[in-house]
Amino acid sequence: MKYIAIILILGSVAAGIIGPQAFFVVDEKQLAIVTRFGEVIKAIKNPGLGLKTPFVDNVTYFDKRLLIFDAPPDSLLTLDKKRLIIDVYGRGRINDPKLFRETVRTETQAAARAVDIISSELRREISLDNQAEIITTSREQIMLNVLEGVRPELTQFGIELVDIRIKRADFPNEIAESVYARMQAERQRKADKERAEGAEIDATVRAEVDKEATIIRAEAEKLASITRGEGEAQAVKIFADAIGTNQEFYTFQRSLEAYQKIFKDKTTVVLPADSDLFQFLQSPIGMGTTE
Repeated sequence: MKYIAIILILGSVAAGIIGPQAFFVVDEKQLAIVTRFGEVIKAIKNPGLGLKTPFVDNVTYFDKRLLIFDAPPDSLLTLDKKRLIIDVYGRGRINDPKLFRETVRTETQAAARAVDIISSELRREISLDNQAEIITTSREQIMLNVLEGVRPELTQFGIELVDIRIKRADFPNEIAESVYARMQAERQRKADKERAEGAEIDATVRAEVDKEATIIRAEAEKLASITRGEGEAQAVKIFADAIGTNQEFYTFQRSLEAYQKIFKDKTTVVLPADSDLFQFLQSPIGMGTTE
């Protein structure tokens, strides 16, 4: 029993020492390779528990997620011999950890090689297009061409290239100000043109409205004149009929009109006693009253 206990104790100690050296874990975000004396003997792409030879084998882990290959901005020459500052980046993942380890070894070195290849292919594609086309229409096609050109190159390093994008495409500093000035002048010209067209439309509309208002006022004045004329004609007819039936009323009416013209503020009137006009001032009843 004593020897059995010693054997169990020694076995537990050995398991505690050898266990961590014999097993390793690869999670869902990782790829791994097992090397023996620097030579790759196993590549692991799926997560799980792995077994290795204790104290002999080593495990190296790589990121299974997308890697960013960010190239620095570069001044590139276009087909029409003009320059553009292009800032581009790529995204890819390690799909063959064994080949990756044997070629570029680390993610840092892989990013450097990928950036060099992307920049070279981009420079070639930019040289095939004019500056204006790159800025306005052909950017997407250029990215597709670069992607197709770079993808086989990175496959040799165990990297699958997923996408390439241009972050920025600007004019060099020495010509940017002149370009922006021309753009501002063009926008100002269009704005002035639109304002002039607006002013022309405004003047046309106002002229039409003024014309319609003048016609409406003329029609109204015409109708008012006709109405006034008809009213005055009726008044004259009524007045004439009244005079024809009552001579005294006519005399009284004419006298009142004379009073309105003669009598003013601080006016003195001297009339003979037998004046027809004077008798209405003496007797408000009527002409010829002697009572």
